[in-house]
Amino acid sequence: DDLELTVRSANCLKAEAIHYIGDLVQRTEVELLKTPNLGKKSLTEIKDVLASRGLSLGMRLENWPPASIADE
Repeated sequence: DDLELTVRSANCLKAEAIHYIGDLVQRTEVELLKTPNLGKKSLTEIKDVLASRGLSLGMRLENWPPASIADE
């Protein structure tokens, strides 16, 4: 909800159980393109929004998820 994505992109991510930015940035372009209804336009939108925050797809995050959300 923090990324200001279109409804289509946001719904695609929710359907794939991607609820946090930390979950999203660890995915690759190839993985996201396998998501039903998520095409190149949505992928470009996601990449642009992440880039505006200094993030990208395919990142590796240590200690993810943090204990505060791991129990949810």
